[in-house]
Amino acid sequence: MHLCKRPVAKSTGRTTAYQWKEIEKPETGTEIYNDLLASALLQKPEFNRAELDRFDQEFFYNTYIKVGEKFYTPAGTCSTCARAEQRSRFKGNERVLHYSLKRQGVTLTAAPRTGARKKKEMRILDVLDTSDISQVNDKTAENRDSTCERAEFRPDFQVKHANEELITIYIEVDENQHKRTTTACELSRLNDLLTSFQLQRHLVVLRYNPDPFNMGEKRVTCRELPRKEREDILMRELNQVIAQAADPANFKDILTVIYIAFDCDCTTPCGYVHIDRFADQNAIREAYDRAGL
Repeated sequence: MHLCKRPVAKSTGRTTAYQWKEIEKPETGTEIYNDLLASALLQKPEFNRAELDRFDQEFFYNTYIKVGEKFYTPAGTCSTCARAEQRSRFKGNERVLHYSLKRQGVTLTAAPRTGARKKKEMRILDVLDTSDISQVNDKTAENRDSTCERAEFRPDFQVKHANEELITIYIEVDENQHKRTTTACELSRLNDLLTSFQLQRHLVVLRYNPDPFNMGEKRVTCRELPRKEREDILMRELNQVIAQAADPANFKDILTVIYIAFDCDCTTPCGYVHIDRFADQNAIREAYDRAGL
């Protein structure tokens, strides 16, 4: 019996969010009563996200509904369970492939992974999954004009939310604060992205540093500020942005950059969070000029 306590995750967009499957009369589980869902299941077993939202109810693995003489239960999975199943299936296929090649006299040597960088990014992926925050990981930025410069830009995480056509939210895992990239170059990169969206929108970028940094003259390592505490700060800031995005009128600036655990000159507790806001293109241009590039 599946003991997952998270609601079944809905995919985004107009595609099927998940299906309902017909089952035998269950001996365990919780029966639900939803007239809209029951009527809809008489027509079809799969629904997109908008259709599921109209049922105004979260559905879980151990729930079922009776429609006439038939019983239905959600056939989807939560994002965390789906990812775990995918990883398990991949590892199983990988073992079969290695065994088959070995029988043919072919021995594979594992190539070195991208190491700590990817590991730290995957840790944030797990945090987002655990919090049931839908996202797109390491894919070309959505809603961009492909003819624009740097159209291939791949943010670490593109956060999915209700008003993403008006407000874009990215998370960048900046190991060691990306010290090889100057502030001006990073600002130029974000501005290239901002001006190449197919439709005008607000852009919010949460830049998260999982490594040591300086607060005034004090060096802050993962001993002084453990990763778990940093991740809690990241999720707090992210949830605030998502909540504000429910009403696009909350956003006056075209670009907001939230720095978490970055170098600062603070001599008193600052919460390890600093925010740069750019009201318009002139503000971005002025900040770029101040950087001396």
